[in-house]
Amino acid sequence: MKNISDFDERVWSRFFDFVFPDEKNLTRDQVQAELRQQGIDLRPARAKLASALKHARESQEARASLENAKQRRVSLLAKLTGIRAPSGPTIRETLERMIAERLSGPQQGVYARKLESVASDEDLKSLLEDLSRLDAFTEDSEDGKS
Repeated sequence: MKNISDFDERVWSRFFDFVFPDEKNLTRDQVQAELRQQGIDLRPARAKLASALKHARESQEARASLENAKQRRVSLLAKLTGIRAPSGPTIRETLERMIAERLSGPQQGVYARKLESVASDEDLKSLLEDLSRLDAFTEDSEDGKS
């Protein structure tokens, strides 16, 4: 047999027109009957197509969710880096008030114990920054975007 690529598109078009009936004039029922007669079951192909479309939709939603998370992360980091603890003798009192007012349950106990064991002003500042950041996260998650 000659090389298939030796024939141009017009030859192949005339060949297929001769072998196969004009499918443009067939009704849906005629196409379905021809498929049944040939033993061709399109259900697996339809299921694969539906699965591919579902996967593409989920993938698109996942990409959008990831992009949203990236933007949110940048926003949170900007917010957190802007939090600085005040200095001075009132840090301990500020911390005691924050722990009493803003925390409850086990979290309150943990921070109260941390406050008791603080040795230096740097430790106090670090603890106050931690509490301020925790507040920022809490405020951000209360807007429905936890």
